[in-house]
Amino acid sequence: MILAGNNTNKSIHGVLKSMAEDFVVDEVPLYTPLGEGEHLYLTVQKTNCSHDELIRQIARYFGIQPRDIGCAGRKDFTAKTTQQLSLYLPGQSMSVPDSIDQINILSYSRHSNKLRLGHLKGNQFKIRLREIESQFYPCIQQRLERLAAHGLPNAFGPQRFGNRGDNADIGRLWLLCDWDSLANCLLQGGEAHNQLAMDGEYQQAMDAWPFGQPAQRNILEQFVKGKDAKQACNKIPRALLKLCVNAFQSMIFNEVLSKRITDGTWNKLLVGDLAWKHEGGGRTFEVSDEDAQSLNIKNRIDSFEISPTGPLWGEKMRLPSRDVLKIEQSELRRYNIGPEHLQRMKKKALGARRPLRVPVKQISMKKHKDFVELSFILPAGSYATVVVDYLLNGEV
Repeated sequence: MILAGNNTNKSIHGVLKSMAEDFVVDEVPLYTPLGEGEHLYLTVQKTNCSHDELIRQIARYFGIQPRDIGCAGRKDFTAKTTQQLSLYLPGQSMSVPDSIDQINILSYSRHSNKLRLGHLKGNQFKIRLREIESQFYPCIQQRLERLAAHGLPNAFGPQRFGNRGDNADIGRLWLLCDWDSLANCLLQGGEAHNQLAMDGEYQQAMDAWPFGQPAQRNILEQFVKGKDAKQACNKIPRALLKLCVNAFQSMIFNEVLSKRITDGTWNKLLVGDLAWKHEGGGRTFEVSDEDAQSLNIKNRIDSFEISPTGPLWGEKMRLPSRDVLKIEQSELRRYNIGPEHLQRMKKKALGARRPLRVPVKQISMKKHKDFVELSFILPAGSYATVVVDYLLNGEV
């Protein structure tokens, strides 16, 4: 996706995440813990540690189940990150250590509710880009200024779609109940164990299959027992299915955003749009004919008070109208998804609206001998890797 009106589309070579210290993320909390309540809030710092490993270690130390731990968002593996966790420990006075294995505990307090996804104002990023030739510094600075002025197209980054990039396909096939294709999608690949599975040698494939991939091993186990593809796919972990259905939602959103970037309306409101109030807690309102012609609406767009939204499809998603709805439905129909599939989706993803653009705040750029250091704040749910893609390629 190329930012409309951008005339600096030259690609720049740069290296991101050559070490954890090149990608630093600090949560900006939505609220301060009250100091009392059933939930223990920890501010933790991790380096080169996955989210799942973080939760496992904290749960094991405090003797609770992972489901009793809340967080406002998942953080990258190859990074140095700081975030809050909530632990459900009613009536328990716990000794809190300074660290648990490689996880540092910076502070702790108590609060009355569990942390939920999205319970944060945003994330502060400090990112180092290496191997950039100094002649391209002015171009990066120009692109930063453009982001500050016009905002960032709010695309989902590649990490949303899994290491193999097939999470959205898995989610789509599950929605379509295409069990044979779903099983094949999970089992295919370029390794010897993948080929064994494709050849129907399920026991040999399972014996050779690496641990850490429970969905694939569960499917193979069912095939070894003589079960069919539907029965095998019923053993896919629920957490993975939810992740993949979310990825399918995200793919459709990205495609709608791409269309609106192409036609120059990603930062404009059309009749029928659902406008997002950036300081309104996610509230939206439908744009009427009168609104679309209003100078007040134009001023609110220019001041980044409101923005158009795109679809995160699901049964509970509010529908736009007019041509906006036609655009969004056309992308969904490309994948043969209809109302019955949205009904099936409801246990994995209820649906929501997402702004097509977001502000990038407190932007700065420092030039060093071996790298360029960028600092900025993004709202919750937006991707720093999308910012980097634009800075290096002039597109997202």
